[in-house]
Amino acid sequence: MTYLEAFSMGKRRDDPETNEDSFVIMPGIGYAVFDGVTDRNGTLYDGMLSGRYASGLMKRATEKFFLKLADLPERGASTDTIYKGPEAFVDYLSDQLQQGYVRHGMLEAARADWKLRAGCTMVAAFNIGTRLEIIAVGDSGIRINGTDTLQILKPLDDVMGIVRRQTWRLFEARGHSPEACDRIAAGVTWPGTANQAPENEAADPETIRQIESRALAECCARFPDVPHNEFMELIRHGIANGQGNFQNVDDRRLGYGGLDGFKVPACHIESRSLDLADIRTMELFSDGYFKPGEKFGVAAWEKAFEEVEKIDPHKLGPYLSTKGTKENVLTDDRTYVGVRLQ
Repeated sequence: MTYLEAFSMGKRRDDPETNEDSFVIMPGIGYAVFDGVTDRNGTLYDGMLSGRYASGLMKRATEKFFLKLADLPERGASTDTIYKGPEAFVDYLSDQLQQGYVRHGMLEAARADWKLRAGCTMVAAFNIGTRLEIIAVGDSGIRINGTDTLQILKPLDDVMGIVRRQTWRLFEARGHSPEACDRIAAGVTWPGTANQAPENEAADPETIRQIESRALAECCARFPDVPHNEFMELIRHGIANGQGNFQNVDDRRLGYGGLDGFKVPACHIESRSLDLADIRTMELFSDGYFKPGEKFGVAAWEKAFEEVEKIDPHKLGPYLSTKGTKENVLTDDRTYVGVRLQ
């Protein structure tokens, strides 16, 4: 008998419908969690911001894939006719998202400009005969049997978190309130130091120099093998204008993977093939959980979430992030799917 627990909560307390996470539960077949990438410029697909659209579209595509897997034994067909390996599965999802661009007349625009793309991360676990196949792209994760965790955390997020922290601390030392520090730091981290409007508090050349030098020094100390030019590209151009240049490339140290409708290099696809008989529990989660639960289940993971919020609400310390929690907006959407098989 399979025991299930699932929970998903959007980051906006007063607008839960904007939750960009989604999940799939098909007992005995497969499970998945998707985390939509925050939209950079207000691009809408089907009236939804691009991250939510991508997450929902990938959810439906995965459900169709799982249903085909479930139907094969009844027709006496082999799973090899549907599942041809991790890269083929990711290619299938990428193609489904690309078809979404085609339906909206956006394919060539999205191909030319990554800011217009819809994107999400993914972790999926599904049965293939006596095996459990696990595939992940991006920083959604899975924990097996309460101990073995697969989560691809990208150093690029730490770089942007460092930019935010250095900006926050600089203005804190100047006597600004936490609310002002949040606002100013977000105004640097999102567009980058090179894209500051003249009226911004961080726009004067000396402040920019201090932010850039402090952020670069911390980044170099933390990631000594990363070329300085990659750090500076991110520091100066930020999440909105620079981060997309690092997605789905295989020739940059800070490169990372994500589903965006175009080819995901094999180096950004993580997979595992496990003996299903050895699996007692599996727990899939999005990166809105900065700390795993001590035990299986929603209650344990929510307890861990509350501990993180108490220890580091601004996400400047042990749970460094590109965003922090504010009065009505949490740091991120969060989703948990727990499956107990034994």
